[in-house]
Amino acid sequence: MKNFITQLFRLLVGALFVFSGFVKLIDPLGSAYKFTEYFGADVLNMEFLIPYALPFSIFLIIAEIMLGVMLLVGYKSKFTIWSLLILILVFLFLTWYSAFYNVVQDCGCFGDAVKLTSWETFYKNVILVVMILWLLFNDNDVRPFYSNKLSGAISTLFLLGFGALIFYVLHYLPIIDFRPYAVGKNIPEQMIYPEGAKEDVFDMTFIYKVNGVDKEFKEDEKPWEIKGAEYVDRKTVLVEKGYEPPIHDFTMERKGKDLTNKLMKFEKLMIIVSYDIEKANKEGFANIQKISEKALNNGYTVVMMSASTEEDFQKIKKEYNLDFELLYCDETALKTIIRSNPGILTVNKGTIEGKWSYNDIDNVKIKEGMGRRTISLDFGLKASLDSIFKLDQKYRAVINANNPRERDSLMLLNNISKDSLGTDFWEKQVVIDKSNMQFLDNVIKENGYPGRSLVGEVSKDGAAKIIEHSGNIGKYMTIIKKAAADNEMTYTKAAIMEDIYLMQQNKEQLYGTQTAYINDEYIIWPIKDFDALNYRRKEAGFDLTIYEYAKELFGSDYVFEPVSLEDVLKDKAQEIDSIAK
Repeated sequence: MKNFITQLFRLLVGALFVFSGFVKLIDPLGSAYKFTEYFGADVLNMEFLIPYALPFSIFLIIAEIMLGVMLLVGYKSKFTIWSLLILILVFLFLTWYSAFYNVVQDCGCFGDAVKLTSWETFYKNVILVVMILWLLFNDNDVRPFYSNKLSGAISTLFLLGFGALIFYVLHYLPIIDFRPYAVGKNIPEQMIYPEGAKEDVFDMTFIYKVNGVDKEFKEDEKPWEIKGAEYVDRKTVLVEKGYEPPIHDFTMERKGKDLTNKLMKFEKLMIIVSYDIEKANKEGFANIQKISEKALNNGYTVVMMSASTEEDFQKIKKEYNLDFELLYCDETALKTIIRSNPGILTVNKGTIEGKWSYNDIDNVKIKEGMGRRTISLDFGLKASLDSIFKLDQKYRAVINANNPRERDSLMLLNNISKDSLGTDFWEKQVVIDKSNMQFLDNVIKENGYPGRSLVGEVSKDGAAKIIEHSGNIGKYMTIIKKAAADNEMTYTKAAIMEDIYLMQQNKEQLYGTQTAYINDEYIIWPIKDFDALNYRRKEAGFDLTIYEYAKELFGSDYVFEPVSLEDVLKDKAQEIDSIAK
């Protein structure tokens, strides 16, 4: 019976250590992130060890899994059992500390494969201590299944195999992904709180000053009803954790706007992830540039997600000629998404289709499609177009300046002499607009609309602005619609231009973007099929409903009411007639 218990404990302890070691072996960076959390000032306050978190985690993972293997094959049993005892006592202390002081919610003892609370892990470790102590006092029964020489050879082979596996997953990605961002998982679906989900339960203690003395009260005691009591403070303690969706800290923010819902609807989205640009492999961005260009050429929208600053991003964007913009996300979430810095994801309507390390760009799967017609940007054309885009605003910006100081600053910026004040700036701008349009017309005849394919992300809408100021939008409306459909320009810009064109034709607009000043008040120009307007706006990429947009334009007190085209044209005609008289 004693030998049966010994062999049973040997099997359970060995298998558990092998399993625990393996799920961390395939994701050593995950363990390194967890040790970084333990070493932090809020836990063990050993921040000097943070730079060594990865080698420390690798050593501990190898030790854990190898001790499990050695116990199972019976190699150096005394050394193995003593080592297991020392290791489990270290784990026991860490899990007790994190549970007692509530500093680390998930110890990471089973990686992302099995989630246990700190107290569950502590009790599991207590049981392991008991089993290992049994093995220690009965180590004579822990004999090798093979000869010592063969057991040593088997252990060595396992050690070499585990070392090779760690090298592979550090160079590429974990071979098994237990995280909610695994290939095939849908991001929006895992952010939903189901109806009736259990909520967090908190215990609140109120501190009120009563007769000059601070006293603590529970909520049901209603201290605020005590005559003369003064509120001092409140303590809130989480008693029971409620439901938390698998993904709860994922955002795609740009200049304070959350673009998550919008981007998660795209069929062809590539996300470049770098949780910290300063710590990223800089040579990896050269590979990122190549694969992002290929994606853009095939109609993908490409963005980068990072917790770094815009300034850090602009440095690498310029250095590696990256043609995409930065979105902000929490660092912890980004580390969870992918274990490569930088890394690559392809997403189809929120579902992750592929994940790759920057070392693995040859295996990145890009679906072919309408997009760029060239393999790389035409930088000569981009430079020429950028120059006319600047000319488009030369006098226009000065004319629209809010005050003399801003006007003088813009004149200096656009190299306009102060001696020219008093001349007709609009006349000068009209001459520039005609010249710009002649140049752009030739470009369009030769290349089609010069959008993402030719001039890149930043300059893709510049040609549309030139066309808008030409006074002849109708001539290019078909080209603009096709460019938007082919992802060559921003769809919202195309929608705005269509509204401008319809308004110029005295027709109802489609997206509600244009306004008019009639009878001494601002209105939003009449809209076709008003009931479906907000749906059209959303599909075109506008973040605000027509009611929100109206308040943004005219102030929070503005109450939007749709007007009919017939009434507006009538008022407009009367106003013109009145002026004529």
